[in-house]
Amino acid sequence: MVLAGLAFLLVGWWLPQRISVSTSPSLNHRVFFLSPMSDTNRITTGDYLVFRHKDLLQREKGLNKENDRFIKMVGCIPGKRLATFAGSFSCEGVFLGMALTKDGKGKALPQFSFNGTLPPGKYFMIGQHLRSYDSRYFGFIDGHDILYKALPLW
Repeated sequence: MVLAGLAFLLVGWWLPQRISVSTSPSLNHRVFFLSPMSDTNRITTGDYLVFRHKDLLQREKGLNKENDRFIKMVGCIPGKRLATFAGSFSCEGVFLGMALTKDGKGKALPQFSFNGTLPPGKYFMIGQHLRSYDSRYFGFIDGHDILYKALPLW
């Protein structure tokens, strides 16, 4: 009985730290199980990652400056070819999405442009919604900024 109680307490302490809920409509999933990232060599296209990105030019008014974490899907990985043409992005010929020129309030959005092979340690992150704020606007993220692999639960 004591062991069961102790196990319940440990799971109750550990599990909430491993669950993340995304309130953004940029992804098709809302609830994720977070697995610490120790080996970026195991990242593949289509994985969901939690990463830190401090150098954002576009911040919604009222956001805490420390709120620099995102969950997005990997669109292109190091060694793969990313192509940009007229606001359209593709990786190895697979369409990733279009960049918008203005946000919902009419403000101009930065436009990332790159044609070539992704450098080592750089990742192109994409949301699944047309209005997702992702690498189409802020560019590559660095492998050192990846915190977790996010496994969709719901």
